[in-house]
Amino acid sequence: MVTCALLNIPFRFTGLQSLKIKETDRIAALITEMAKLGYVLRHENNSVLIWNGERCEPHATAVISTYEDHRMAMAFAPASIVFPQIRIDEPHVVSKSYPNYWNDLRLAGFGIEEE
Repeated sequence: MVTCALLNIPFRFTGLQSLKIKETDRIAALITEMAKLGYVLRHENNSVLIWNGERCEPHATAVISTYEDHRMAMAFAPASIVFPQIRIDEPHVVSKSYPNYWNDLRLAGFGIEEE
């Protein structure tokens, strides 16, 4: 979803009802965090997430909250290609499923700075 928006590809994802019962309510989290980057997402029936191309003013320095959810951190990290100023809060959460995630991004050419 994050990648689709970054590539300016409108989407309508369905069957997402289980996203509300994971580590965090991922639907609400995606809506909140994408708004920081200037994308207006909306949801229907707690199982559909839509982006029709609508934009809003992005935050000058977006700090993406992970909600202690490893998938949120991994979903937003590639956004640094479009938003070099992006920061991922609680980057350590990726260790739950992919301990070498940040090192592998470095190897792929991403500039990763630790605070």
